[in-house]
Amino acid sequence: MPISRPCGFSLVTVLLLIAVLASLGVGAMNAGLLQERMAGHARDRQQAMQAAEAALRDAEADIQANLSYDSAFTTTCTAGLCLPPSMSSAAPTSRPLWQTIDWSTSAGQSRAYGSATGAAALPGLAAPPRYIVERLPPLNPTSGTSASLSAPLADLPQVFRITARGVGLRSSTVVVLQSTYIKR
Repeated sequence: MPISRPCGFSLVTVLLLIAVLASLGVGAMNAGLLQERMAGHARDRQQAMQAAEAALRDAEADIQANLSYDSAFTTTCTAGLCLPPSMSSAAPTSRPLWQTIDWSTSAGQSRAYGSATGAAALPGLAAPPRYIVERLPPLNPTSGTSASLSAPLADLPQVFRITARGVGLRSSTVVVLQSTYIKR
């Protein structure tokens, strides 16, 4: 009786093994590419965060050196000096001011990093950081203290809200930070 030999069984097994190994290799490559993309996006966001933080510091220096309650704050945010809606109307708007203004350079509603302080431009960003300064009501002294008896407006601590917008290496990466600055 002749012995039959399996024909092609080894070939099918080897082909299946190669297909499994190839799919594992492709999966590993995709994971590596995904990690590389995630690292790039994290770096981009970090650059935008650093730009926004630099704009906050620049705005604080601008307020300390150049701005007071007598500066030209407007409801239209001319040159980045803004009166919040709560100070200019009976009912505040539903959207925060920083969401309603045009952050582009040509709009003139925000200040560029270094425009008032002379700070050097930050390299490698898609756009320079920008900021707005909102004049808030002055801090009233605690009642019953000697400061509350006859403090003129000019002697009260001046309160400003700074909103800074930083852009990363790509223009689609944006970080917005806010801080409150009290000038005494």
